[in-house]
Amino acid sequence: MTDDTPHTRSTSISRPCSPMRRGSMKGGLAYLASRRGSRESTMSNCDSVEDIGPLNFQNTMRGRQRRTSNFLELPVVEHSRPRVCSLPEKPYNPRVSDDLYRLRTFSITTKGGVVNCGDSICNRRSRSNTSVNSTNSRKRLARSLGKWLPRNVSRIPKYRVVLLGDAGVGKTALVSQFMTSEYMNTYDASLDDEFGEKSVSVLLDGEESEMIFIDHPSTEMSVENCLSTYEPHACVVVYSVVAKSSFTRAAELLAYLAREQFTVERTVVLVGNKADLARARQVSTNEGKALATSRDCKFIETSSGIQHNVDELLVGILKQIRLKESRDKKHAKKTGKQDTKQPKLASSRTHISLSIARELLQKICINDISKSKSCENLHVL
Repeated sequence: MTDDTPHTRSTSISRPCSPMRRGSMKGGLAYLASRRGSRESTMSNCDSVEDIGPLNFQNTMRGRQRRTSNFLELPVVEHSRPRVCSLPEKPYNPRVSDDLYRLRTFSITTKGGVVNCGDSICNRRSRSNTSVNSTNSRKRLARSLGKWLPRNVSRIPKYRVVLLGDAGVGKTALVSQFMTSEYMNTYDASLDDEFGEKSVSVLLDGEESEMIFIDHPSTEMSVENCLSTYEPHACVVVYSVVAKSSFTRAAELLAYLAREQFTVERTVVLVGNKADLARARQVSTNEGKALATSRDCKFIETSSGIQHNVDELLVGILKQIRLKESRDKKHAKKTGKQDTKQPKLASSRTHISLSIARELLQKICINDISKSKSCENLHVL
């Protein structure tokens, strides 16, 4: 065969095929290695440039794979402030704060009814401004001293109230109802273990007062220890109208308070709780009135389950304490005036005869009907 044969000519002039097209494994790996080498060379060239921006870096990395976007691409700031939540992690609770407190406002109608004007959250720093009586007392004291006094001189009066009675009559439930208006028509069984001291601020007749209710189980602290430890301004004796034994215990407590002259000097209120349980009632209303009249104390029936007469009891306790205080102040003024002047013998004899006559009238019980009616009115002595 010569060199001019067709077979030799086609072999000599034909182009070599690409490794991938020929399908050889060795040629395919060489082709991939060459593409990878060119890509690494491009990366090394980009790293050698020092003053390259984020946009140029992205364009260089992308190469000519896609066109530039029509949208504005901003550079990423290295030191950016992370996004944080503007709201606090825990919700604000005014009850937990020491500067804020709950103020319950009440008013008494001309017919003797109690109107709940709602609760408000007040600041303790401006507490003197919420009481009209504190401002008036500050003015009276300023006139006597001849100068104006700062606001922090006036103090909100605090009154201690001890709750007495048999276990399970509802003392803790009543105290929980006193604290706020949010527990209306509800009763939480978990409150049975929450005893001790609880305070609530009450605004009545334009005067603010803080009432501290002391609720200890009878097994933990006796009546004698409660009176000697706290020296309360008022005692609330509670019994259940569906338990005759609790009524007997209330009678014993009232007898002890009468022997200690506590009923004459301080406020005592007899409370018949659970009045809504009419079908299971064991103690009638007349029996409660008779017991209160015999011990010269006030009487009211309540129901902590349906919020019956709970606000009336709270306002009545505060009203009785204020009336006893005003009576004692008037008596102190009268005795002070009598000490400054020389008392006459005739006036002293007249005073003694009047006191004896008053005691006789009380023993004869001429005013038993009026007493039974007044024992339910907690707004008068």
